[in-house]
Amino acid sequence: MKKFLLNLVTEPDNQTACPIRVLAILGVLQYLGLAAAHYFQHAVFDAQGFAMGFGTILGGAGVALGLKKDSSINGR
Repeated sequence: MKKFLLNLVTEPDNQTACPIRVLAILGVLQYLGLAAAHYFQHAVFDAQGFAMGFGTILGGAGVALGLKKDSSINGR
């Protein structure tokens, strides 16, 4: 489990922290928390708005990782 979590937040060398991955994980957690808080406060869940926001976060993180030179996503 420790190795899996380490692979999630580090560069391909598994030693340097990747700020984009850390921010993406924190952004997803924050978005899920705010969506849950809004639901409990107002008893309304806007599925379309949630999907658009969540997709935007994931898409932005994917683009940011794809533009990095040292990311393992671009086939290195």
